[in-house]
Amino acid sequence: MSDQYRRAQADPEEIIKAARRRARAASSRRRGLVGDASDAPAFDGNLAVQPAPAEAPAEAPAAPAAPQRETVVIPRTKTSERTSAKPAPEPVEVPRPAFVGGIVGLVVAGIVGLLLLNSVINEDAYHLQDLRNRSGELNQTEQALSDELTNLNSPNNLEAQASLFGMVRPDKVTYLYLPGGETVELPWNED
Repeated sequence: MSDQYRRAQADPEEIIKAARRRARAASSRRRGLVGDASDAPAFDGNLAVQPAPAEAPAEAPAAPAAPQRETVVIPRTKTSERTSAKPAPEPVEVPRPAFVGGIVGLVVAGIVGLLLLNSVINEDAYHLQDLRNRSGELNQTEQALSDELTNLNSPNNLEAQASLFGMVRPDKVTYLYLPGGETVELPWNED
């Protein structure tokens, strides 16, 4: 990281000096608004008390006397009585063997739970494998039955079965033409 992006580190002494300068400036502004700090009323609880005027030194010319301020009683507002702070409860000490036993129990319960979950997953895997094997066997049976049906429907097989049942070839074949209903007889042809 280059130096141009680094933040300047604040010197603690400089921070303290700046805080003191700000405090002095605020104090002087306050004195300018209120007057000299010795002339400002002092507060004792809810009473503002005017300090006695200071004796002027004999050498200094007498300044005009500041007007006397009266003591003003500020009425006290009703505040709810503060409840006494309750001490923090004593920390509860758990007997060490009970704590260790609880942790060991949680670990054992977790391991047993994982073993049960693993056995259920394995059981489902075996069931799935059995279903796949059965599906393969059923596919092979379906293919064998389909081949047998195709063989039984072949013309040569049909002719052999027909001769077993006593069927013979006709001398003539009659064709019916629709919609007129005409019939045409033709001699039997081997083709």
